[in-house]
Amino acid sequence: MFDLSSYNTFNLAVSAREGLVVSEVADLENLPLPLEEPYIILGGGSDVLFTEDFVGTVLINRIMGVSITKLPRRADSAGALASAAAAASASSASSSDTAASAAVAFSAEAPVADASAADSYDSDSAFEYVVRVGGGVVLDDLIAQLLKEDICGLENLSLIPGTVGAAPIQNIGAYGVEIGDFIESIEAFDLRTGETKVFTAAQCHFGYRYSIFKEPEYRSLFITHVTLRLSKTFVPHQNYAGLQSMEFKDAFAMRERVIALRNEKLPNPKYVGNAGSFFKNPYVNADVVAALQAQFGTKVPCYPCEDGRFKLAAGWLIDKANCRGLKHGQVGTWGKQALVIVNLGNAKPHEVLALARYISAEVKSKFGIDLVPEVRLYGKHGEIAWDQI
Repeated sequence: MFDLSSYNTFNLAVSAREGLVVSEVADLENLPLPLEEPYIILGGGSDVLFTEDFVGTVLINRIMGVSITKLPRRADSAGALASAAAAASASSASSSDTAASAAVAFSAEAPVADASAADSYDSDSAFEYVVRVGGGVVLDDLIAQLLKEDICGLENLSLIPGTVGAAPIQNIGAYGVEIGDFIESIEAFDLRTGETKVFTAAQCHFGYRYSIFKEPEYRSLFITHVTLRLSKTFVPHQNYAGLQSMEFKDAFAMRERVIALRNEKLPNPKYVGNAGSFFKNPYVNADVVAALQAQFGTKVPCYPCEDGRFKLAAGWLIDKANCRGLKHGQVGTWGKQALVIVNLGNAKPHEVLALARYISAEVKSKFGIDLVPEVRLYGKHGEIAWDQI
């Protein structure tokens, strides 16, 4: 049996039949394909809940390496960036894919493709940066290292646990920014056919906590590398209330504020087992918002969407349903953020599920609103839907 205790941030004592730590693409190429099912792919295990022991194989993504290509910004930059991403993939395959160290290692910056054109620019705003990252790189480590290179854009995602390869699957986001906003392309190894496939951002169909990689027909894809499009021009994203009415001199200052906000409200999974926000923020119609405002006043946290609906704060609903700070056996909700379910000691999977069901039922009873987990649920034979439990 393969112990999964250190591969899920809930710190639940669960196991799998077999486990394989993948440190390079060759590890995947050497597998007997198609890989026998059931199997699942994990990054940092920061967005999963194992409801019981898993009877299949778990593949742990630890492919490292980062390479950066600098390009002059052009009107047709999207096409140029795609070409640069392909070039980066070819040039860094031998070095990035075989990096065994857990540290984030940067390759030497590639020269500007059109040096004569680059001479006509006189500021960092004239360039874009294609950053190709191994799927096993820890996202927060990447953000910190990019900022040391003065490359910004991801600072609002600071301190989110997990790996770069897992981030696009859920299209993780925080404080008004989603990872999909910066993705140029994704490289994935098909565990059925052995093919390497490349997806553009448009092909990923990124949405709120969604990408095509969550669909059953795409679950055989092991994300080996993610290519991001970034800049040295700092553009602050301040839609979130805790960031409004503040001035940020640079991306470092934004990162520090985001880290402070997360530390104020969220438990560190290194010390308290949790998987971050357990439920998604629900989308509702205007009449639901009006009913809530009639009951609680105009300070109902909601955000208008382009389709006419509103996104409500799930944590606020849970709080108003008197579920913040709950304790039941070895699990509870975090006292500073009701959206987070925590392992208070030696929690069992069924205890986490029972509390999640209770919270969902209370919100439904009081407000008529359904909550759906953001956390991915894995049972004995693989991923399962909330309504199947």
